[in-house]
Amino acid sequence: MIRFTSLEKSGLSVAAMSGREEGDCGIGDNASANVTAFLRALSLSPGQLFRVRQVHGIRVVEAVAIREGLPADFPEADGMITNCPGVVLGICVADCAPVLLYNPVIKAVAALHAGREGICHDIVSAGIHALCTTYGGFPDQLQALIGPCAGGCCYEVSREMADIWSAAGRATQGRNLHLSLEIQHQLENNGVIRHNIEVVASCTVCGGNFYSYRADGTPHRNLVVVML
Repeated sequence: MIRFTSLEKSGLSVAAMSGREEGDCGIGDNASANVTAFLRALSLSPGQLFRVRQVHGIRVVEAVAIREGLPADFPEADGMITNCPGVVLGICVADCAPVLLYNPVIKAVAALHAGREGICHDIVSAGIHALCTTYGGFPDQLQALIGPCAGGCCYEVSREMADIWSAAGRATQGRNLHLSLEIQHQLENNGVIRHNIEVVASCTVCGGNFYSYRADGTPHRNLVVVML
């Protein structure tokens, strides 16, 4: 587990990410015991957790109450926002980047799932827009954190894909995509101040601490949670 202490010191009650030590924390039945244990280690309960079915899109939903029911009943989305204390936003990742946005002025938070497709379709802009239009405030008030993801050191793609990213002005290193750097650029382009952006420099592919689909094809997932 990793605690995102900078956000917690800024006013969030909890901001954390599970790793291999916590076991699979995806949305399947086999992962439920691990999710419960992870949450309890953070003094949280499963009844506080709001989750979605992630589809690599840009839909952002508001979590105004706890979501109950089976995973099949969860809304399809790749971002969540809330200004309700006690509601835990949870997203799953295994190489895609978790992006957390916190406005300490108006007390609102967002959790985004930013993979290659989501980045291309601008999930970052969608998340910032949803947060600011729903609750007020401005992008330059936001604290942003980009969590562990596939790094520029390891995210190798085809030459064709790399050329497409490069031609679009997105961050690449040869044939490698640089997700966290591209997300940082998009945050700044949307008005988030650079010194308010933290990048957790931990590659999920080669770091060994987190589940990685690219490293071993695992169906297991890391869970990122955030709560006001």
